[in-house]
Amino acid sequence: MMLIPGPVNVPISVSFEATRVVNHRSDEFRRIVASLESSLIRLFSADRVAIMTGSGTLAVEGMVFSMTRRGEKVITIPYGEFGERLEESLKRRGVEVFSYKKSPGSTPSLGEIEEFMDKHKDADTVALVHNETSTGVALRNLREVAKLVKGSGKKFLVDSVSGFAAYELYVNEWGIDAVATGSQKALASVPGLGFVALSKEALNELKGNDIPHYVDLALHLKFQDKKETPFTPAVGVFYASYRAAQLMEMEGKERRWARHEASARYLRDIFKKLGMESLGDESNFSNTVVASTPPLPVSYMITELKKRGVEISRGIGELRDKVIRAGILGVVDDRALSRLVFAMQDVLKKDVYYPPPQETSLPETLKTEVIWD
Repeated sequence: MMLIPGPVNVPISVSFEATRVVNHRSDEFRRIVASLESSLIRLFSADRVAIMTGSGTLAVEGMVFSMTRRGEKVITIPYGEFGERLEESLKRRGVEVFSYKKSPGSTPSLGEIEEFMDKHKDADTVALVHNETSTGVALRNLREVAKLVKGSGKKFLVDSVSGFAAYELYVNEWGIDAVATGSQKALASVPGLGFVALSKEALNELKGNDIPHYVDLALHLKFQDKKETPFTPAVGVFYASYRAAQLMEMEGKERRWARHEASARYLRDIFKKLGMESLGDESNFSNTVVASTPPLPVSYMITELKKRGVEISRGIGELRDKVIRAGILGVVDDRALSRLVFAMQDVLKKDVYYPPPQETSLPETLKTEVIWD
């Protein structure tokens, strides 16, 4: 059983759809391109969604390169590994970056964001990470952050690679310009596609003249207008991701958001009972990853859990040998949580188990789609 921050276990029908190989210029594939974007537009509540063959990082770089211009002034606030990668992408774009780094496990408060924006009133854009899988924390108040940023007249770009489908998120209603994510996270599809959701205002901001074709969102959307892709796509991943989007709509996005939060709360409480301290607190804990300091060496914990059929991740960067990370993205449910807890108890020789709450379970129509072996 794989419980890492991505890729994730996928439903049986999603796995099957990933095996499809068809002519990417056929009417059959055009139907999938159109259907996938339509479904994603509903899930993001956006005007358009650019679909790119590549990882979540490609989506982030497509957003950065297409939504900013060289010399533009951009504020970013890294609070983990992926925030630092976002900052690096901005620098590679050639923008002038104003960065305010937070320590691992912490996130910027609204007051800090406002204060930093006040210091750089001439900045054009704010770019932030929504959810940090490296530290198990997140901007749980993204709606308020968006209101603050847009109220200042700046563009707002969001890396929600590990956040989309696990938190309440409305692109248009909240005034967010662009949100980037990947297929292999909380959507519960296979790896291979990046998505960038765009508001109507953002569509007028796309900068495509001086950037590589592959990260040009305007080019991708131009082809999607014809229900096609500009380059040979990962056709099987289109089918898989459309099926995953269908399943999310069947579950209901609000229910999926609630399932992720309930799962995170449950696991954080269990880990505390096992003597583990998790990064983050009530104001900023992640819905998709629980990062905790184990009472035994990280390498030993990971090895022993794998012997029991459960795969989790170690920390990355400066936290590599300090924390373990349990990923609970996608279709992780009460059955998976229970199995993880039983394995943890066995390794740590402690008995703290209590059943996960009902909110962590999948709807009956989806339970048969997900096998935890």
